[in-house]
Amino acid sequence: MGASCSVYSLLWQARRRQSLNHFLDLLRESRFLLTVIIGFVVGYWVFFTWLFCRGIRFVQFEIPGLGDLLLSRMFYVLFALIFFMLVTSSMIVGYGVFFRNPETAWLQTLPVSHGRLLRWKFLEMSVLASWAFIFLSGPLLLAYGIVLKLPWSFQVGVLILYLPFSLLANVVGAALVLWLVSMWHHRAGRWVVLLCAAMILGIAYWLFEPIDVMAMREAEIVPLMNMMLKNTRAVATPLLPSYWLASAVIGLGEKLWIKPLFFFSVTLSYTLLAGWLVLRYGGRLFYEDASRVQDRRLHGRAHALRSFVSPLSITGNLLVGWMGWLKLPIRAILVKDWITFWRDASQWSQFAIFFGLLGFYFLNLRNLRYHLDERFWVSVVAFMNLTSLSLILATLTTRFVFPQFSLEGRRLWLVGLAPVRLGEIVWGKFWASSLICGGVTTLMMFFSFSSLQLDADLRRLITFTVVMMSFGLSGIAVGMGVLFPNLKQPNAAQIVSGLGGTFCLVLSLGYVAVAVVTVALPMHLRHMAGQSLEFSFTSPVGVVYTVLFVVSLTAAIVPMRLAEKQLASFEF
Repeated sequence: MGASCSVYSLLWQARRRQSLNHFLDLLRESRFLLTVIIGFVVGYWVFFTWLFCRGIRFVQFEIPGLGDLLLSRMFYVLFALIFFMLVTSSMIVGYGVFFRNPETAWLQTLPVSHGRLLRWKFLEMSVLASWAFIFLSGPLLLAYGIVLKLPWSFQVGVLILYLPFSLLANVVGAALVLWLVSMWHHRAGRWVVLLCAAMILGIAYWLFEPIDVMAMREAEIVPLMNMMLKNTRAVATPLLPSYWLASAVIGLGEKLWIKPLFFFSVTLSYTLLAGWLVLRYGGRLFYEDASRVQDRRLHGRAHALRSFVSPLSITGNLLVGWMGWLKLPIRAILVKDWITFWRDASQWSQFAIFFGLLGFYFLNLRNLRYHLDERFWVSVVAFMNLTSLSLILATLTTRFVFPQFSLEGRRLWLVGLAPVRLGEIVWGKFWASSLICGGVTTLMMFFSFSSLQLDADLRRLITFTVVMMSFGLSGIAVGMGVLFPNLKQPNAAQIVSGLGGTFCLVLSLGYVAVAVVTVALPMHLRHMAGQSLEFSFTSPVGVVYTVLFVVSLTAAIVPMRLAEKQLASFEF
């Protein structure tokens, strides 16, 4: 026991000193960046707390007799989604922390048992995977306490309730990633994993009941409530951890102290049991999985991926072939980035999950058509869809484009030996990002057009906006990735979660806000007045197009020019 505490103490002191030194470096060198990020966090909490206060107040006091029921179902749905996202995040982050982190491979050479190393890496994974949970859900629960005039002890109690809930999701995610890695390294295991995935998709499809949009036109409050209760009954099952947390939060708000205490005890008991099983007996499996991953990376990759690399190389050359204005060495580097991306399971898995979640959005988009016979709702839905597409594009560029320069790592000097300047390579990454991310978003945009059935003028306006945003957001992501590199970190998720990635996200969201307001506000007013949205150089519509073009061009060129200056003084 004493030796175990000594090991954890040494690891904790080393990590604490690393974090402290990193923070002090930021204070000395990047005070402006730190100030912008803190301002963004404060603004996010203030704005969304105000927004949730208005929504909760409307539901609680403007819908008599149903406010409590709607709020309770809101919490059930919210925490069910958060638990799912926590498990998914724990799996993705856990794979990187357990198997792709060079520190883990180095620690395995020390006289530390596999179980202790697993427990330490589990703590690291839990922090990285769970911080966004409190950050994103905090404003809603703060607003809930403000509207119901609850004391400050409510917020403290919610934080206490969060801890076992979050750790339970982390334990489930860690167990799943250990099992998946173990199964994936066997031919039969891959078929088992694929069969399980197909069964889960089949069950989800069977449980999914689309809403009868035409029936909603004539539906009254009672049928609508029955429909809502029926479609959310799955998340109100007492066997789910999300139900325990939601019931505990509701009971805490109602000052029924026995209820939160009971559900806290239930969550804590399951968390301790699951944690004890995984962390006590998972050390051996962790060591075997890490050995398989290292063996595959060092010896088996050339043979195991030979049949996989060839299609990737073909598709990469096809995509890059459209960019004939780039030099051949630059196109070869872009093909290398394409193959490397799809080789990294922590990259393509997040990409697949991201678009899987987007599928639910587009599947339900057709349900918005029931009120599109009114001019006001046509405009509102069209520009809200534009905002969604813009945020999707901002997320794509920040998550997958920003870390591309940093992922070159210590091999960047080798890229610098290519017969082209680093600035030309960075511009090549910009063009690749603009065309690929813009193309993906454009495909989703045309799918939304077929669901919403918008007129031609609105389609042209939204198409032009999305195309310009693809250039602007790609310029921000690539430029900020060069200005704030992290060449020592091989994990793309941790690169993005740093201050540089956060600053890139803040700039991207700011640009999206400016661009959407520039387009949506004047065009919405013009559409409501019954005026044409057809493009003409002499009309106000032409002015909107021109302003958007100038703003997007500035957002793309300024970060790229700053990145070129950074590269001119870059030392390998």
